[in-house]
Amino acid sequence: MDGRFRGPAGEPGEEPTWAVPESSIEPGETPEQAAVREVKEETGLDVRVMRPYAVVEGVEEHWAYWVHYFIQADFRDFSLPEPAQLIAIPYYTVVHLVTLEDKRAGLRRTYSQLAPGGHLILDHFVFDPQAAQRHQRVILRGEYTDAATGRDLLPWTTTRHDFEAQTMRVTAWTEELDDDGVVLCHKYRRLSFGWIEPEEMCALLEETGFDIGTLYGDFDFCSRNPASV
Repeated sequence: MDGRFRGPAGEPGEEPTWAVPESSIEPGETPEQAAVREVKEETGLDVRVMRPYAVVEGVEEHWAYWVHYFIQADFRDFSLPEPAQLIAIPYYTVVHLVTLEDKRAGLRRTYSQLAPGGHLILDHFVFDPQAAQRHQRVILRGEYTDAATGRDLLPWTTTRHDFEAQTMRVTAWTEELDDDGVVLCHKYRRLSFGWIEPEEMCALLEETGFDIGTLYGDFDFCSRNPASV
């Protein structure tokens, strides 16, 4: 179960949407301190220092960024100080549990940590095989210069899918170049995910003890239909 929380977001005057707390890192602040501060500012919640999970590099237009992810606990075996009235699990937490048995264990544990009459909020997306096929290639995410070394960096990603097993393996790497364009080093990161279809998730929720009270098709609270994503 990761330490993130969905809450209303948006600029004043705009229709609110839902997003996780996020922030840039203030001068002299560690990523962990920034995460704790931003959750407090945006939700009023006090969270404990979390352990790092991954750092993802990205490029948008003419700037580069690093996103730090933290994990509070593995939700297959977490324990709360007292039973909860509400637990919210974002879908990207579920896909990190690669196998169906891992997902089953996570939902059973979550059910055991709810107070009588408690509720679970779980978001889900519909896997798109055609979009997945388009990503089964090597993609150059951009190019930028490392401010510390002055060297050019090229971030790449590729994804391989096992459609029968409903799993994917994402490999991301960065090439560091010298002034002549020669690659000095590669830095690799690998992540495995496992998706599940909405009907399978509904069956798994009921199998692990949950009663499905409401099923929406999107964050605008419309009813689920064949066009829901």
